[in-house]
Amino acid sequence: MTAIITMESVREAALDAGRALGLPEPVTEAYVRLLRPCLHLCPYGELPEELRKEDARPAARVAGPARLPEGVQVPRYVPHVLTVDCAALPAGVLDIAFPADGHVVVLAEITDQDHGWVFHVPAGTETVERRPAERDALASVAPFPLYAVPGVTASRYVDSAEVPEAAAYIEGDAERAGLLDELSEKMESLVSVPWGHGIQLGGWSPAWHDPLEDRGDILLVAVPEGAVSGGDCITYVSGTPEEIAECRYDGIAFSVEC
Repeated sequence: MTAIITMESVREAALDAGRALGLPEPVTEAYVRLLRPCLHLCPYGELPEELRKEDARPAARVAGPARLPEGVQVPRYVPHVLTVDCAALPAGVLDIAFPADGHVVVLAEITDQDHGWVFHVPAGTETVERRPAERDALASVAPFPLYAVPGVTASRYVDSAEVPEAAAYIEGDAERAGLLDELSEKMESLVSVPWGHGIQLGGWSPAWHDPLEDRGDILLVAVPEGAVSGGDCITYVSGTPEEIAECRYDGIAFSVEC
């Protein structure tokens, strides 16, 4: 059974991999510094064994009716995808600002539409139940809980020219550049876990083309369609570092890969 991975365990394994490739340790360390923490949200049955406890507290809920403050206007056909219980998330894991209490509610199309809404509902706020419309693509999906697992993410697109230690090491040597490609692939495998293919809070976006980080955004949450209702699309909810830090979700961006 795969155990929870930590930044320190990945660092040590990456340093070992770098030594096996004959890379200078400062070069490997520079790649390790690019790692970012995240939280994976997954069903109870997919949790690592060490987190399967009778008193395990759900950190989120998929589908079902959303609860929002009265007067919030969102078209009823837009599905309620996810509600995160902020207080149930492990503290001190993420490197992005996430509310410490209340709930974060995500409503969005998760097929081929690039729009949606994110709301932070502070603890103690009066809310009303928002019933889904018949056109709601998730109306037939029974709600189910998700649990948080700390994780580590690696960027899929490391430009060695932008890593000073790597650029100095390569100096136009194709063989050395190939070794760094091998290190990147190894680090991707080190952070891969069975429960890491579901919903992800924070960390590097798992985009396979057009990474949102290239346009100056950071990931708030990634929602694979398969983790909710089946399908191959994945929705990325992102914003600038300032928008995320200040919880200014009115300017949040939605993008879909299929």
